[in-house]
Amino acid sequence: MVGCLPQFPSQAQQIAPKGQEAAQAVDNGTDPTKFSKVAETNYEYLDLRDGFSSSTLRLSYTQPLGEKRDYSLRFRALATSVDVFGNEQYGVGDVSVQLAHVFGLTKEHGFVVQGELFFNTAQRPELGSGKNAFKGTVIYARFLTDGSIFSPAFVQNNSFSGDENRPDINVTTLDFYYVPKFADPRNLMTFDPALNFDWENNKRFFSLQVTAGRVIGKAFGGNAILFIKPSVFVGSDRPGSWGLEVGYKVLGF
Repeated sequence: MVGCLPQFPSQAQQIAPKGQEAAQAVDNGTDPTKFSKVAETNYEYLDLRDGFSSSTLRLSYTQPLGEKRDYSLRFRALATSVDVFGNEQYGVGDVSVQLAHVFGLTKEHGFVVQGELFFNTAQRPELGSGKNAFKGTVIYARFLTDGSIFSPAFVQNNSFSGDENRPDINVTTLDFYYVPKFADPRNLMTFDPALNFDWENNKRFFSLQVTAGRVIGKAFGGNAILFIKPSVFVGSDRPGSWGLEVGYKVLGF
């Protein structure tokens, strides 16, 4: 869910209600219906179960497509370390490519569909799933009268090939993304509670991610943003206890 300050009015800007006009002046990247050129790097630490942990450095690039900027293509690569086997060296993880499309955009709402392919490129077994997988997402974005955004999503992730000795992937996520409006649009916050169902392993758990950040100025012709994203996991089947992500991105360059 990313956006930027485009060189010309985006589809969302052209129809945005008055309650969102101030927020459009400085785009903070929280509107899921705004597709923008984005370069991002972030680092995430996860406290896993049984005393293990993982650390991941992600690099992402997103490019809007089409005259209306109603499509976008995102490439993501990562270097990760998981100490489950006693090897804490970083290695390449599973890279991914995502294609997204926004449609049905009005003053009140919009729809986004995403398709993401994950490739079994991990250097070591613990650094990836061992599978090639496809994740499909359907997002409904509701623009509330106070300028905030409520954007629930349905996400389905399934593997289709890969290492036959590794478990298949069949995970459903119900996501409830919410963006409050601040008087200063350079400040941003998102709340991202989710219900996660791992059908292959008969597990389910609740997760919550909260992002806080700020547009710190211009960089490379776009908006530079610093952010921090703590996360917690709840339930007997949870994969870990907590996580912390910090990142930097440039939008609209």
